[in-house]
Amino acid sequence: MMTKLGGASWGLRGCLLIAALALIPFTETRGHAKDPNYFIIPAVSTSKNDGVDVGVIVPFIYGDADGRINEIVAPMYVHNQFLGSRFTLNLFKYPARGQDITLITSFTERIERKFILSSRNLYLSGGQYSLEASGGFFKNATARFFGLGSQTPAANESNYTDRELYALVTGGLYIGPGTRVTITERLRNVEIQTGGLVGDTIGDTDNDRNLPSSRVVFPFVKGMNGATILGHKLGFLQDTRDDTVTPTIGSFFSMFAELAQSLTAEATTVFSRYGFEYRRLLPNETKQYTFAFRAKFDATVGGDAIPFFERSTLGGQNSLRGYGVGRFVDNDALLFNFEERIQLFHLRILGTVAEVETAPFLDVGKVTRTFRYRAFSQYEANPGIGFRAIARPNVVGRVDFAKSNDGNAVFAGLDFPF
Repeated sequence: MMTKLGGASWGLRGCLLIAALALIPFTETRGHAKDPNYFIIPAVSTSKNDGVDVGVIVPFIYGDADGRINEIVAPMYVHNQFLGSRFTLNLFKYPARGQDITLITSFTERIERKFILSSRNLYLSGGQYSLEASGGFFKNATARFFGLGSQTPAANESNYTDRELYALVTGGLYIGPGTRVTITERLRNVEIQTGGLVGDTIGDTDNDRNLPSSRVVFPFVKGMNGATILGHKLGFLQDTRDDTVTPTIGSFFSMFAELAQSLTAEATTVFSRYGFEYRRLLPNETKQYTFAFRAKFDATVGGDAIPFFERSTLGGQNSLRGYGVGRFVDNDALLFNFEERIQLFHLRILGTVAEVETAPFLDVGKVTRTFRYRAFSQYEANPGIGFRAIARPNVVGRVDFAKSNDGNAVFAGLDFPF
C-alpha cells in the first residue's frame, strides 16, 4: 500500500537526531523539562524522490531527572531544490515507556502542505490493552509512478501530487505476554493531482524537474481519478523483543487480513489485503554485533479495479532502500532484509546513553501479479551501509546509503528500518 506521510521532513528528522546525539558530550544536561538543551544545526538531506534540502534546524531537547529524553521540539527551515522554501514544526513527546505523541506541521512554498498527529499507548489498563491513533492531511508533490509490475523501466518515471486526508484507529487486546489481537478501522481519501516536478506545467526546463504527469502517461490505471478507501483489518502480533523502539534481542511476528472498499463516483470496489512479517534479532554475547533479519509478504486480492495506491509496493527507506518510495507496484510483494548491526562506541553522559553503530545491509525483493509464475526470478537486490545514533529507549536517528539498478539512494529517518 503506497503512502508516504513524512516526505523530506523524515530524512531531516533523522539528521537532526544524529547531530543532536553527536553533540550530547559537549552540552550540559540540566535534567529538568523546563531547562532544555538546544542546538542550531545546519541541515542537509537528500532522498531519491524528494531531492536535496538545505537549511537549519533548532531542536530543543528536554530530559527528565534520570537523563532520559522525553520531549523534542524542533522548528525547521529548509530550501528544497524542487519546491522552494519549507517551514516545519516537529513535536515528539515520550511520556512513558510504550507511549509517544507526534505532531508534524509544515508549509512549503510550492504545493506541499502537511498536518499529521499520531499517538499510541501500548500498555493501557496495566498492560491489558493497547490503543493507537493517527490522522491528518498532506500533499506530497514528488510522488512517482512507473507503472504496474516488477519489470517497469526507470524510463517510465512519472510524477504526481499525492493529496490525502486520512484517519485510522487500532485497538489491541493482549492475550499473552507480548501477544496481541488488534482491530483497525481506517479512512483514506486520495486525490491524484499535478506533480511538483511536471516541467510542462510549471514551465521549467531543468531536466531534473521535467517529468511527465502520471495522469497523462497512465490515464487508464485504476486510481488515477482518486478514491475514498474504507478498511476493516484484523491483526495478530507476537513480540518477544526487549523494546519496541530500540530493540537488541528477540523476535517479532505479525499477520493481518483486511476487507476494504474503494468508493468512487463511478463504482464501489470491494477488495482484500493479507500479509505477514517476521523479524529476528540475534546478538552476540556482548551485543556489539547483532544480526537482524526480516521477511515480509503482502498480497492484494480483488482484480484490476483496485486503485494502484492500495496495491503492494516496494521501495523507500523501510524496504528496498536503493529505490525511491513506491518504485515497484503490483498485487503481491515479497521482501527480505539482512543487516549486521555493529556497535562502534557508546557514551554515558549524566545518565544518558548515546550509542553509535554502523550496519552493512542487503535488501532483496520483488512485486508480482502472482507468485504462481517466476517465483524465484526477477528479484531486485540492493546492498548498502547504514549509520545510526541511538538514545535508548526512545530515540533512533539513522542514515542509510544504498546502491541499485536505478543508481544510488540516501535515506534518513527516526527509527530502525525494521
